[in-house]
Amino acid sequence: MLQAWLDAPRMLRLQDAPIPVPEPGEVVVRVRVALTCGTDLKTYRRGHAKLPFGAFGHEGAGEVVAVGAGVSHLQVGQRVTWLPTAPCGACALCQRGRPNLCRNLFDAVVLGAYAEYLKINARVAQRHVFPLDGLSDLQGAFVEPLACVIHAWRQLEPLPGARVCIVGTGAMGYLHLLEAQARGCETLVVGRRTERLALAWELGARHTVQAGDDADWQEQARALTDGGADVVIEATGAKAIWELAPELAAPGGKVLLYSGLAKGERVSVLAERWHYDELTILGSFHFTTQDAHTALERLRRHQLPVERLITDTYPLREIVSVFERLDRGEGIKYAIAP
Repeated sequence: MLQAWLDAPRMLRLQDAPIPVPEPGEVVVRVRVALTCGTDLKTYRRGHAKLPFGAFGHEGAGEVVAVGAGVSHLQVGQRVTWLPTAPCGACALCQRGRPNLCRNLFDAVVLGAYAEYLKINARVAQRHVFPLDGLSDLQGAFVEPLACVIHAWRQLEPLPGARVCIVGTGAMGYLHLLEAQARGCETLVVGRRTERLALAWELGARHTVQAGDDADWQEQARALTDGGADVVIEATGAKAIWELAPELAAPGGKVLLYSGLAKGERVSVLAERWHYDELTILGSFHFTTQDAHTALERLRRHQLPVERLITDTYPLREIVSVFERLDRGEGIKYAIAP
């Protein structure tokens, strides 16, 4: 089979590999579509603190072609999507009801969606493979990133009509916008590129602000939210925006630091605002099984037009050039069809 392999930062290649055979409890799928994402791009550029180099890609959907001994809940021919991890269920954090923070989460990661076939390990196959009844393959491939967004919003829980400022116009920023729209929030999107702000407008943003190198855009954002947003979502993965995001919040507001920084990065904060304006600063990581089921339900109800986020579709043999495009800032999210 054809498979993408990442040897080191910016060293992506295609290789021939044997079609995997499932061990007991495992499942093999024929990948029908895989999606690029910000995590993959960061890994391509600099590596990842939690993920090894090697088999590449984690968002996708496909068809079950083989099941290992003991697998009875999935059948050959079934269309499915999967999550790349599953909690162990036994560690202290799992026992406390925080499975997304499982201490053993990355012991059994499913990587290699940029390939013709993918083997899903027994832990993930048991808990986090979902039939795609009523969904297209492309919609199904969005379950994992959407589950991450839904997990963040379960912490935010703003009231309908809340003023939400989203900083960042990558794929995750747009998914946050779609979630905000579905919840009846009033949305403002901040970004640098005109064409991406135009898409935010088309997706329902009430206001857009083009960021520049001076502070004028910050004043504009505050003015459009009557002095500050009830919720500010950082979706850039930029240190400067992590530090700035609380300045865009209203007193009593919530700030979600969603997109991660490089390992070891530190940020500076204006402590006075955090304290006297009683800001709530939130991190958000990964997803739970509940979040995935919510994502599936949202997609089945056609509440989120995720297809609008796909820049283009390319065959697997062009995966290297696709990541070169992403590295240059071209496109939002690509579908790869093996």
